[in-house]
Amino acid sequence: MDRLAFYESLIGKPYKIGARGEDGAFDCYGLARHIQIELAGVAMPDVAFAEPTTRAQAEAMLSHPERQAWVEIPEAEARELDLVLMGNVAKRDFHLGTYIVPATAGAVIHIDKAAGVVVDDIPALKASGFNFLRFWRRKS
Repeated sequence: MDRLAFYESLIGKPYKIGARGEDGAFDCYGLARHIQIELAGVAMPDVAFAEPTTRAQAEAMLSHPERQAWVEIPEAEARELDLVLMGNVAKRDFHLGTYIVPATAGAVIHIDKAAGVVVDDIPALKASGFNFLRFWRRKS
């Protein structure tokens, strides 16, 4: 599969809470889950709904049994298809994306509530308030 074409096909897809791509829309977990199954063959399980922009959302992701299949890694070691847990503590917003461009600044494909699926580099994420970034790789 041409990964670049795959990523480009996702850009602009709309945000919808709880969506997993079945109607062309995603939420942040649904987008990450879709990318993992399509490009890595990893079938991430569904997670119970948690109200967005709350600590419960992050806790649902961190306490889910699937988390045991992933190990936290330093940002400097991030590579394509690693998951990125992002937090904007001031806004109490927790978010999930997928690392896709292991270049100088790195880039994350994720979903924005207004713009849909977007790609932002790490400095842009930090500038937008996502100062809590944790990188996760699936255990071999």
